Amino acid sequence: MTKRLTTKYKTHISRQLLESISEKSNTAYYVFTSDHVNRTSSTIPTPPDDVRETVIDGYRNMIFGKRVTPNDAKIMVKKIDYEADRLYDMYDDNDDALLTKDFFVVTNEVSYYHVYKCLDNNLRSNSTVQPSFAHITGANTNVYQTSDGYRWKYMFSIDKTTYDKFATDSLIPVVSNTTVSNSAVDGVIDIIKIENSGKNYGNFTSGTFAAADIRVNGSATTYQISNNNLSTVNGFYTGCLLYISSGTGSGQHKRITDYFVNANGNFITIANSFATSPVNGSTFEINPEVVITGDGLQTTNAVARALINTFSTNSVYRVEMLDRGAGYDYFTANVIANSVVGVTNQAEVRPIYSPAGGHGADAAQELGSNSFSFSITFSNTESNTIPSTNDYEKIGVLKDPLFANVNVEMKNANGSFLNNEQIVKITPVRVATQATINLNSSTITCNSADFTSQFSANDYIYIKSGNNLSHQVTTIQSVTNTSHMNLNSNGLFSCTEALIYQANISSSAYVIQTANVTNILVTNVSGVFSSDDTFVGLNTGAKAQVNNVIRNDVTKGFNTFVQMYKYTGTVTANVFLNDEKVYQGTNLASSTANATIHSVETSGGVATIYTTNQIGSFTTSNTIHGASSEAIATINNKYTPELVFGSGEILYLENLEAITRSNSQSETVKLIFEF
Repeated sequence: MTKRLTTKYKTHISRQLLESISEKSNTAYYVFTSDHVNRTSSTIPTPPDDVRETVIDGYRNMIFGKRVTPNDAKIMVKKIDYEADRLYDMYDDNDDALLTKDFFVVTNEVSYYHVYKCLDNNLRSNSTVQPSFAHITGANTNVYQTSDGYRWKYMFSIDKTTYDKFATDSLIPVVSNTTVSNSAVDGVIDIIKIENSGKNYGNFTSGTFAAADIRVNGSATTYQISNNNLSTVNGFYTGCLLYISSGTGSGQHKRITDYFVNANGNFITIANSFATSPVNGSTFEINPEVVITGDGLQTTNAVARALINTFSTNSVYRVEMLDRGAGYDYFTANVIANSVVGVTNQAEVRPIYSPAGGHGADAAQELGSNSFSFSITFSNTESNTIPSTNDYEKIGVLKDPLFANVNVEMKNANGSFLNNEQIVKITPVRVATQATINLNSSTITCNSADFTSQFSANDYIYIKSGNNLSHQVTTIQSVTNTSHMNLNSNGLFSCTEALIYQANISSSAYVIQTANVTNILVTNVSGVFSSDDTFVGLNTGAKAQVNNVIRNDVTKGFNTFVQMYKYTGTVTANVFLNDEKVYQGTNLASSTANATIHSVETSGGVATIYTTNQIGSFTTSNTIHGASSEAIATINNKYTPELVFGSGEILYLENLEAITRSNSQSETVKLIFEF
C-alpha cells in the first residue's frame, strides 16, 4: 500500500493555523525566549523532544514571550526571483513534478513585489521580458502575454514592509488578493498546449474588407475576401474561424461553414451574422479552428484558433483562446483542416485543466505552499513589559498558556465574587425578553422566544433581570420546545421579565483573592481580559467590567509575558553579575533558596531583579547574595512568573547563537514551519 499526503492537505494545515490565530475565540501562540546562561560548548545542539525539555526546563529557563497576532503570520511559498534569459516551466495539470519546478516568479518593482504564474513558456523558450504590473488591466488580468511569447497569470502583490517582514532567501509570503480570487472562473480553458506542431496548415490568410465585400447579394452571412495568396480550391477555408482583427466589429469571430470560388471572386459563408457588422476598412484574419469538445455540462463554450508559423512548414506555433469558456470538467481539442488543405502531419494539442476554481482562486494552494511562518519583533522593552538586557540562546512557540496572579481592576460591579469561583468573559447577544426564571429552579420559559432554533444542549446562556441587578451564566441541559428550556444549574434569582442572551464566552479565569470591592486576583486565565470587557461569576452571578489589568504590579495586557521571578528592593553592596548564582543564607552550598540572575534594572534607587531556575523560596525583608560578585540586596517585594507552570504546549524549540539584547535594538524572529 502506498500513500501520499497531498500538497493541498499541507496548505490546508497552514490555512487552519492562520485561521486559528484570526478567529474571534482564537488560539494564543507566543514566541518566547529562553536560556540566558551561555552554553559551554561551541556546538549548537538540537533540542530533545522530551518532558524535561518541553515542560520542566522549558519553563524554568523561559525568559519572556510575545503573542503572535494575525499580522505576524503568513502562508509561505517558494521564492523564485525573475531573471531574464532563463527558461521557466509552465503550469501543466499533467506534470506530476510541477511543484518541484520554477513555474512562477516574483518581480521587484520598487515598493511592491508581484507574483506571476507561467501559463505558457512559448514552446520552452527562454523568457527575455519581465512581466510588468503596469500592464495588468483588462484582458491581461486573465492571461498576460509579454513580447517574448510567454503568457502569465498575475496572482498577488506583496508590499515591501510585508516582504521584508516575512521573506527569506528561499520563501515569500502569500498575500490575499480578493480581486484576483473573486474574478477567477471555474472550468475555463486558458491554455491549449501544443504537443506536436504538425505540418502544412495552409488554411490561413488575412486581408481588409472593401465596401463591396460585405453582405454580398444582401446576405448577412456571405462575404467576399481577396488578397494575392488566397487558395482557389473550394472548401479550403471551410471549418476555419473568421476573426475581425481591427476596425468596426473588431474582436468578433465566426465559424466559416463554406468557402467557394467562382468567376466573381472568392467567397465565405459564416455560421451566423455578426452582432456588429464589419465595414469598409475592417481587417480580418482566417485561421484553422481548434475545436474543443466537452462533456456537454460546460456553461459557456470555449472557442480557439491555431496560429500558423509560415517559416516552419506552416506548423502550429500557438493556440489562441478567443473565448475561454466556463464550467468544463472534461475536454479534448483538435486543429481542424479540410481534407483539401493537404495537411501531412496532424497537429496534436491538449487543453490544460486550470486549478479548481480557476487560476488565482487559491494562490497558496496553486503555488504549492507547504510552509508557514511566524515573524515577530521584540521591540526593545515592548513598552516596559519585558527586560532588554542579557541574551538568549533559545526560542520557541508556546500555545495557549494560562496566566497566573492577574489583578483585575473592576468597574460597574454588581454582586460579590467568591474565592475559587470561575469567571467568564462574555460578549452577549440578546435573543429573548420577558422570560421567567425562578430561584432554585432549572427551568426557564419565554412565550415569545424560539428556543429550538436559537439554542442547543451545552450552549452557554446569559440571563439578566429586567432591573439589571441580577445576572447568571450557565449552560443548557435541554431545549423542551420553543418556549421552555432546562438549565444545568438552578436559577440564582427570580424574575418574570428576564432577558436572555447568547453568552459567547471567549475567556475565563478563577478567583483566588477578592482583594477589595474594586479588585480581584485571578489565575488560570485563558484568553484575554481587556478594558471594558464584561465578565460574570458562574457561582454567584456577580458581574463587572474590566477597568485595568495589572500583572506583577505593571499595568499591561496579555501581549507579552515575563516567565521569571521578579524581586524589587535595594542593592546595598557591589553590583550583581548577569548569569551568576544568588542565594539566601550563609553561603550557596547551604542556602535555603537560590536562583540564577538574569538581570538587574535600577530606577530611582529601586532595583528590579529577575531570576530563573529558582530553588526554594526567597523571603522578603531579607537579603540575597551574589555568589560571584558578593553583591547584596534587600528584597522588599517578590513576584512569581506570570504563566502557570507547565500550562499550554511548547510546540517548537530552536537553539541559536547567543542574541544579546539592549535598550536600543529590536530583534525580528522568523520561524518557518514545513509540513
